[in-house]
Amino acid sequence: MSDASVDQPAEEIVDAAPRDPRDAMSLQTAWLRSFLAVADKGGFGAATFALHLSQSRVSAHIAALEHSLGVTLFDRKARPICTTEAGELFRGHALNALLQLQRGVEAARSTLDNCVAHIRIGSYPSVSSTYLPSVLLALTSKHPGITIELHEGTASTLEEMVVSGAVDLAFRPLLPKMHETTLCHRTIWREDIVAVLREQDPFTRKASLGVADILERPLIGNPAGSEEEGGGFDLRNSLGEDAARADIAYLTDQPATLVALVRSAFGIGVVNRLALETTSTEGLTTRTIDSPTAHREVALFWARRRSDSAVVKAFLAAQEEARLPPGVQPISDR
Repeated sequence: MSDASVDQPAEEIVDAAPRDPRDAMSLQTAWLRSFLAVADKGGFGAATFALHLSQSRVSAHIAALEHSLGVTLFDRKARPICTTEAGELFRGHALNALLQLQRGVEAARSTLDNCVAHIRIGSYPSVSSTYLPSVLLALTSKHPGITIELHEGTASTLEEMVVSGAVDLAFRPLLPKMHETTLCHRTIWREDIVAVLREQDPFTRKASLGVADILERPLIGNPAGSEEEGGGFDLRNSLGEDAARADIAYLTDQPATLVALVRSAFGIGVVNRLALETTSTEGLTTRTIDSPTAHREVALFWARRRSDSAVVKAFLAAQEEARLPPGVQPISDR
């Protein structure tokens, strides 16, 4: 034994002992997040949707966690899948561990005077292409050390991202309403929901279209998905009580697809005006819709517990400075 090991303090000798490969230090936060998502959503498929990961990746996380713990966390024969006794006991500890770690991250970031940090932003295609670049330019010009991660989704998935902490802030329409009522938000603008028609359509002789006009034709709207998931929300909301009578032919998440379907005479498109700024509308024309609900308001959302975070404050300041996209009416609810 060398002199160095003779003089080594007892506590250091204890710390130098080999660790159990299955102790807490070997666990990865990604495994915990996947475990909690499967437990909360009641299945691997639903968890992959919430986490934006492949099912094989989530399954690998759970397998690695179970191997590290030496226990089975889920009863895979149950339908829907449910936690075992060990899994239920571990669930609360895993959630607390991630919450404490997140609070530590936020506390550390809040001390960064120069915002040398990483920020995750949720958005959807029309905002990402017409507005977000100007916000990011204002942000990085003042805080060149900041790095940015962009996640795109629909109204429902963007809410999930903010609530779960997958993003720090997210742009999202105010409607459909958020299920989580404790989030903070800043309303930014109002935009029209318009009808998109081929230039040769007889309805183009009208300055605007009524709900009765729109109900005469097959309709193409956005986003995709079932009514329960918010599919075609702007279209249904604009038609109000008459939405049940609508012939909704197609729903899509992509403005270019909606425009292409209208151009090919599959129906009238009903979409927010900003989405049309992201694609060519050659051969098409738009008309306002005579309905008190043919509009939507767009806001920026973040978790209340992140309000004092340096990166959230910096992003909010940058958003306030950025120029709004064309065709929208500014709103300030600060």
